[in-house]
Amino acid sequence: MKRLGISVSLILAVLILAFSVLSVFGCSYYVGDNKNTVIKGFGSIDWGVDVNGGSKIAVKAASVDEIDAVADVVRDRAAGFGLTDHRIVVDEEAGVLELTVPSSLDCDFSAAEVAAFLTAYGEVTLRPGGSYTTMNVDSSDSASFITPSGTTAQSVLITSDDIKGSSWFEYTEEKVTYYYVNLDFDAEGAEKMAAYTNADTGTYYNQTVSIWLDDRMLANPTVSETIDQGALSFSSDSMTQSKCELYSAIISSGTLPCTVSIVSTSEAAPVAGNISDIIFIAGIVALVAIAVIMLIRYKLGAVAGLCAMLLQFSAVLAVITRFAGEGRTFLLTIPGAAALALSVMTTVFSFLLMGERMKSELSRGTVLGTAISTAVEKSRMIIVDMSIVLAVVALMGLFIFGTSGLTVSIFGAYNVSGVYNFSYVLFFGAVFNLVTGYLVPQLMLRSLQSFAKKPSMFGGAK
Repeated sequence: MKRLGISVSLILAVLILAFSVLSVFGCSYYVGDNKNTVIKGFGSIDWGVDVNGGSKIAVKAASVDEIDAVADVVRDRAAGFGLTDHRIVVDEEAGVLELTVPSSLDCDFSAAEVAAFLTAYGEVTLRPGGSYTTMNVDSSDSASFITPSGTTAQSVLITSDDIKGSSWFEYTEEKVTYYYVNLDFDAEGAEKMAAYTNADTGTYYNQTVSIWLDDRMLANPTVSETIDQGALSFSSDSMTQSKCELYSAIISSGTLPCTVSIVSTSEAAPVAGNISDIIFIAGIVALVAIAVIMLIRYKLGAVAGLCAMLLQFSAVLAVITRFAGEGRTFLLTIPGAAALALSVMTTVFSFLLMGERMKSELSRGTVLGTAISTAVEKSRMIIVDMSIVLAVVALMGLFIFGTSGLTVSIFGAYNVSGVYNFSYVLFFGAVFNLVTGYLVPQLMLRSLQSFAKKPSMFGGAK
């Protein structure tokens, strides 16, 4: 095996350490009282109901026979919003659905308001004018205009029946980002909008048109051009990314099959208590314990294993937090935290395969370079096979337990959510292990042998 200079291991160690610090602690700054997060760390993780509890809402369907169909729509909305951890319990006899949303949710709305949105009827209407009955301040500290009044109560231009889907996008101008919700009309809806907004004959050209979700006004733009492309994009001063995600998820899923009424609202306690800090501390203690054992057993060679282990932990954590990406982090639950631990242990096991093979070769009197080369070659297929098998198993969990139909009815919402969380984290851990469990250790071992040539420095006999 070709020997590498010591600079290779130094460069790798510095880069891994820097990435790990950013991944764990993040990077943010304040402008006045406003915190701007550049890179999200462990403290930015959104935790699931089992760790931090949540807000619970129970709604009763007007038609008891429709409660299962109501549950399907709510699940679609939660999935569209990216709510990978939530609890849905259905009482078919009473026609009651109970939804629990994690309280640790990085969203402009509170968990209680998100739950109310997801279980609302979800009727979208476009109305002339922008009059309303009441103005409140919602949980995002923004003005909330409630219940259409005046001319808006007399006519409705477009309803949910004319809308086939919704999406959202962002637009940046002069370093300012604006968020928009997009409504896609069906053929009949597109024809109506083209007629309403025609520059020559349209009644509502250069007029204010308000967009409502049930009795809440989302925006009231002035139509300044003919809308003849089958789509309408709108925004408002208070529109944010999380609001766009929530609105578009509700609109895309359509209205509930029947109206519902709120039975109760309450707070749900964590299943296992508030243990996010305990998970973090336990993880640090475990990493330190493994590091000490590695150093005792492999001496200088343990540096390769420590860097690999640290990189694996930081890389999977970066996926969970979405590192420098915008929006909410992945909702981590106890099964997800267990998958994170398993991912790190996969890398530890991969290095142990190399380390033990290297010590075995050194005990036979093999020279250091040959011992490292043999250890790498003998361990390659085991590490690759292990990573592939884990990735395939995780993919099966994602595809099977990530759906909301058959598996929910068989296993229940809590189990499905837990398996999905576990599989999501494990998949990335298995993929990263090909680099952290094989490539990084071999590069560093090849580099470190140019610094210390004695077998005893790598766990061999003196």
